[in-house]
Amino acid sequence: MFSSFKKGLAVALVMAGLSLAPMTVRAGEDYHPTYDGGNFGLGLELGDPGAWGVDGKLWVDSVNAFQPAVKFNNGGSAILQLDYLWHNFDIAHMRDGNGELPFYIGFGGDLSLQSTVAVAARLPIGVSYIFNKRNVPIDIYFQIVPTLWFYNSGATLNWYPELGGHFYL
Repeated sequence: MFSSFKKGLAVALVMAGLSLAPMTVRAGEDYHPTYDGGNFGLGLELGDPGAWGVDGKLWVDSVNAFQPAVKFNNGGSAILQLDYLWHNFDIAHMRDGNGELPFYIGFGGDLSLQSTVAVAARLPIGVSYIFNKRNVPIDIYFQIVPTLWFYNSGATLNWYPELGGHFYL
């Protein structure tokens, strides 16, 4: 039999999958943020919550993307993250033509799988550099993420800096 934690986790994952399915079907195969890559990037993220993690980025179209991540802290506990991001390419323009510098804002959530399960609402605000050179399907990003954690005993607001990058497949 499943424990109540496992049941809650299973329900949360199924609901997340069902709510995201229509957007992933809409993801345009013809849009590629980098010169030689596809519309899906896989990478590494450093920063809290957790110390490090594996993240991805799935571009739905030329300005919208989903960014899931699984982050780990030193104790081995996992934190699941999912963000929806909107990019603005008009604020900063690169002169050399070898890349793009979009600013972005989004919203998302965290699910902490520690001894006590906690959920959070996130608001990532950041900047990304997307390389536009042959054989360099990479982006790097920096973001500040105000996060409101909800616990049994109340709520806490934290500000997390995160640094990461993606290799586009």
